Amino acid sequence: MTLIAVVACLTAFAQGRMDLRINEVAVQKDSNYVDQNGDRAGWIEIFNASYGTNGIEKMFITTLAKDFIDKQLAGVPKSKTNQVLLELCKTNKDGIIEIPRGDLATKVKPRSHVVFCADGNPAAGTFHLPFTLAPGQYVALYDVNGDLVDEVTIPGNLLPNQSYARCNEDDIDLHGEHKFIDKDWEVRDGSSVEKAITPGKFNARPVNNNVAMFKEEDGIGWKLTLMSMGVVFIALLLLYILFKLFGKAFTANEKKEEEETVEQPAALSAGSEGGDNDEAIAAICMALYQHLNAHDEESGILTFDRSHENRSAWGSKGNLLLPRPELHENH
Repeated sequence: MTLIAVVACLTAFAQGRMDLRINEVAVQKDSNYVDQNGDRAGWIEIFNASYGTNGIEKMFITTLAKDFIDKQLAGVPKSKTNQVLLELCKTNKDGIIEIPRGDLATKVKPRSHVVFCADGNPAAGTFHLPFTLAPGQYVALYDVNGDLVDEVTIPGNLLPNQSYARCNEDDIDLHGEHKFIDKDWEVRDGSSVEKAITPGKFNARPVNNNVAMFKEEDGIGWKLTLMSMGVVFIALLLLYILFKLFGKAFTANEKKEEEETVEQPAALSAGSEGGDNDEAIAAICMALYQHLNAHDEESGILTFDRSHENRSAWGSKGNLLLPRPELHENH
């Protein structure tokens, strides 16, 4: 159970904010998107590629050049990169913004999207950016500690009624390397279902990287077979060892209790036979004394009184009886 908990924690830690993706962008005056105020503007769609909820509050969306931001963060400790980015928000208000917290909508659910309106009006709400988008512009998403989460450069020939969308779900290769791949993006103009502009929706069929990696490394499935059978037999072996240990421990405990039960009478017997138990000896002596001296010592001789005079009641039982009435009247 501990091992499972550790693996689950490591998996949750590995997913997190680094699984957020810039999924689709459109330039200013895109007639395919109308924001909550009814305005037509450019937009940026962010996708949560993980299977857990991710909060995007306190992250940074920027159109400032990557080289410029890297220069500002050069030599700055991780604990202070947030302060540097906040200073950039003050000095470059139209190029970078910190996503405010407090809005529940900034908690992006698993495999869900959120759309930011690039209308240059951040006062309109949480999801309104202080800049607009144009062809050839660079857009990046930074974490609170200054790590680059994702980036994209809008093609210079992108028209207002087109979007630049990710056609593959993720730009992380099978071995976990984060990289920007141009072929994973395509220009969409809404001319067909495959080219539909989809803010807030999936651009492509979801891809499970783990399945793809397994398919690449184990085409015929023999590794999967060995792994599954190995897990079963290892589990059975562990159960066997566990039951064996419990059985030995239980048997040893019972044997110890039996030995203690036998040792107690043996100790009492050894004490009596050895004569070392003074209390037992005194008790035995007292019992013998009381038994032998319970009555007065008798001679064992019977005495008969042969004389008729002065017979005692013991010698003549008739003296104990009342006289007969007729004898008394004659007298």
